[in-house]
Amino acid sequence: MSTGKKSEAYLTFLLNDEKFAVHVNYVHEVVEFNKYTRVPDAPAYMLGIFNLRGTILPLLDTRIKLGLPQKEKTTKTRVIILNIYGEEDAITSIGAIVDVAREVVEIEDESVQKPDDIEGFKSSTPITGIVNDHGDITMIMDINRVFSFDELNQVGKATI
Repeated sequence: MSTGKKSEAYLTFLLNDEKFAVHVNYVHEVVEFNKYTRVPDAPAYMLGIFNLRGTILPLLDTRIKLGLPQKEKTTKTRVIILNIYGEEDAITSIGAIVDVAREVVEIEDESVQKPDDIEGFKSSTPITGIVNDHGDITMIMDINRVFSFDELNQVGKATI
């Protein structure tokens, strides 16, 4: 018998020791961090461009974009290939560096606490929900608030 509870699939990843999740609809794949080419005059969060099986994608440092300190890349560092959606079904793909890619998990909608329910939480944050699983906190991230389609298009034009 179905419980009627609605859940969604999310990919979890780490930045510092904080756990984040992004909806799987935005995730194309996860790849190992590899070599890339720096791009002159690019924004600080854009490390450069890289080749993903013949497609050139921008490589962005999620830590810098979120205002976190940079960290040395390790063997656990991963690149999440994300699809960012714009108007009229336009899609751009990027590589977003994370410290560790974890797993795909099902999160029940009713277990997500909205940030506006938390006193003093900024409404401009890219965090759209928080899950507290017995003290194990996961922050759900709206990837379109972190990497906007328009902003990425500007970066793309600057790198061509």
